[in-house]
Amino acid sequence: MSKLYMTRRQVLGNAAALATLTALGIHSNRVLGAENNILKVRLPDDIKVLDPRYMTSIAESNVLYMCMPRLAVQDKQADGTWGWKPSEYVESIRQDDGTHISFTLKKGMMWSDNAGEITADDVKFSFERMLKSEYFGASWPTLDHVDVKDKYSGIIVLKSPFAATMLIGVSFVAGTIVPKSLVEKMKDQKYSLPLPAQCGPYAMVEWTPRQKAVLKANPDWWGAKPSFQEVHLVQVTDAKAAEFALETGEIDVTNVPPDTALRYMKASPQHVKLISSPGPGFTWMGMNTQNPKLADVRVRKAIQRAIDPDAILQGAYAGLSPRAYGVVPNGMLGHRDKSNYSFNPEEAKALLQDAGVSGLTLDIKTPADDAAQVAACQIIQSYLGEIGINMTVTPVDSGTYWDLGQESKGDAWKALELYVMRYSTAPDPSDALSSFQKKQIGAWNWERWSDPEFEDLTQKGMAESDSNKRAAIYVRMQGIMENSGAYFWITFAPVFYGYRDWIAPPYIDPNGWLRPELFAKA
Repeated sequence: MSKLYMTRRQVLGNAAALATLTALGIHSNRVLGAENNILKVRLPDDIKVLDPRYMTSIAESNVLYMCMPRLAVQDKQADGTWGWKPSEYVESIRQDDGTHISFTLKKGMMWSDNAGEITADDVKFSFERMLKSEYFGASWPTLDHVDVKDKYSGIIVLKSPFAATMLIGVSFVAGTIVPKSLVEKMKDQKYSLPLPAQCGPYAMVEWTPRQKAVLKANPDWWGAKPSFQEVHLVQVTDAKAAEFALETGEIDVTNVPPDTALRYMKASPQHVKLISSPGPGFTWMGMNTQNPKLADVRVRKAIQRAIDPDAILQGAYAGLSPRAYGVVPNGMLGHRDKSNYSFNPEEAKALLQDAGVSGLTLDIKTPADDAAQVAACQIIQSYLGEIGINMTVTPVDSGTYWDLGQESKGDAWKALELYVMRYSTAPDPSDALSSFQKKQIGAWNWERWSDPEFEDLTQKGMAESDSNKRAAIYVRMQGIMENSGAYFWITFAPVFYGYRDWIAPPYIDPNGWLRPELFAKA
């Protein structure tokens, strides 16, 4: 191995990590992956829901992409941007005009579990039920219905043009096709696990809660053959345990935090490599505008100006993450390269004085399992103390955290004050901005803020086909958000993955997630 000198803390941490791995049933199989054609990929969280209508994140998307059909897939273009291409399930798919997309399925594609052939009726059923999806309904903002022409072909009909329909609707999680004949018989036409039927390069054959899912190559798959006979999605919640598992060969791929990425850049462990990808997510500090402490825009703008974002980038993200000036990441239409506020403690103090506020006490929350976000909160705490705001930092279990701003989960949102949040986005600005609409108040718009111009521009941005005009619309929308004082931009953190050198560099999709069905051997 490379010379890596460990402190006592690292030794104790590795011992704790080994105990965690043993508890999860991960033992010394460090060479078996290569020998047995098994790819072991870390899963940070447990698989909860595989019904795309009821999913509230894209954490389980890799299972859907491996096991379920879509009409199109996201595809990286020659200029580095993301577009789409027809999937292996279709004879053809094309956009006929602004509101009509025609498709023809391949014949003879069979669902598992005697569920019959995949048909245009499955497509119609799958897409139209997404209109009621809490999270992924935003991927189909103008979908009206699907016309079925015959058993294998149909037309997707939009109420109005939406420039990103193919990119974040048809080719994304929202475009997952499910077996109508089975799902419509289920209670509330809803499922969580297992998949009712499958059709893909892999089939999920085993799932042990809080441990792992096993997927095996489908011998009847007619498309490009996957490189591995099995993919094991191994749940390792603790980041240090996952890092230790990678370095000892217990798993083959895991995401790593910035401080680990920096260490690997300097001296990578033996047989471990590092790959990074531009961040598909955006991190910000939000403020609940309906909390009495934060109802005055002057207080919110004081908080914006009291914090040095560069200190957060250095202290919490190891200096490896770019600064954010909005919610649209680098390289995407509508990205901003400046904001209208800056670090100015004196201006912050003046705003608080003008608002008649002193001795303010606030609480900031963030997921406990995200070390970078916890560190960011601690830095924010220090800077707000300099202008007289006493702040406590409350790391929250990730399962509980994501319920804090949801009215459907109780009254916790009323007490919510500040929070550091990270969202991932599909590769179109409309998706990044969709969570901040008025209709998302009580769901994903935790700032509980709205603006008529913002709402109007939302509709105009979806319909605009001219890329320059679309970009200007989305830049303006982020400026409106910023002026509310409810947002303090932090970063578009790159994603870093460590991987064993017996596999080729992992395929990372535009959402920052791994696509194991596209992995290859080195």
